[in-house]
Amino acid sequence: MKLRELGEFAFIDRITPGCEVGDLSHVVRGIGDDAAVVKGPTGLMVITTDMLLERVHFTRATISDRQLGYKSLAVNLSDIAAMGATPRDAFLSIAVPPSISVEELDDFYAGMKELASAAHVNLLGGDTTGSMDDLCINVVVIGSAPAEQILYRSGAREGDRIVVTGTLGDSAAGLEILLGRARTSEDLAEPLVAAHCCPDLYLEEGRILAASGAAGAAIDLSDGLASDLGHICRASGVGAVVDVESVPLSTPFKRLCQETGLDPVRLALGGGEDYRLMVTVEPARLNELRSMVADATGRELFDIGEIRSGNSIELRHSDGFTGPLDVAGWDHFKTPKTVVDEEDP
Repeated sequence: MKLRELGEFAFIDRITPGCEVGDLSHVVRGIGDDAAVVKGPTGLMVITTDMLLERVHFTRATISDRQLGYKSLAVNLSDIAAMGATPRDAFLSIAVPPSISVEELDDFYAGMKELASAAHVNLLGGDTTGSMDDLCINVVVIGSAPAEQILYRSGAREGDRIVVTGTLGDSAAGLEILLGRARTSEDLAEPLVAAHCCPDLYLEEGRILAASGAAGAAIDLSDGLASDLGHICRASGVGAVVDVESVPLSTPFKRLCQETGLDPVRLALGGGEDYRLMVTVEPARLNELRSMVADATGRELFDIGEIRSGNSIELRHSDGFTGPLDVAGWDHFKTPKTVVDEEDP
């Protein structure tokens, strides 16, 4: 069987048995969430890792070295935010091909240090090695949170509202522009490309929601809302309905779709790499949480749907018609395209 036939998430399920073979007394949560949770000497530690591989996750023709350093850390910090934790320390391992200069590496590390400084995260080491051809980046981030405030994918409850912390589809639209599949003005392209190369983070929002006691489940939107909502529903044993008219879309995103004919629903729900947080919350406290987030960060929580009983995930349209949410999110093994594909299949 080929990995493409199995898919990323079925592969993870396949390799999970037999991984926990040592002393588990310190393990609170292992495989299956945005980060693992283990007991530390003074509390719980939240640990995540992500790998970025040239020609799979990025191409150096479409992202600057500084942006790549920033994004390499950002995608890990987003996992920490989704757990409701505070990031503390980061470790970088990097395999460098001979085509990359020292000056380019300086810019890469400058981008990572810029974000680390803003997030108050220490860069404490890692490993460096050579690569025959492609640049490979692996980052580990360790955070912490009170035990009773960590958010998991398994906490969604029937009746919870589903909220997201920002507009969706901007990153996917930016990638379409970078790959030359969508052409527009520089003014319109700039914010969409920035959303793809330097995603916003929601660390403060994650902590507010986790500390409120009103949040059930959470995940960061890395693979696309359709896929990531599925992770929450499977882990929590529930279904969901998403109101398509409530999905927040930025003005540049809507304009680009109008100009180019791109499908806004497909991009917004399946595009991925937005790195917003998606959280389920008690409906009676939704307005309170919105006010708390707005007062602390100046940003908005968007209510896009509801957790329901059962196991189906549906999309409700403006005319009231409800059907399956059949938009495909990103799967590293099943999704046939990479960032360097030059044209649609």
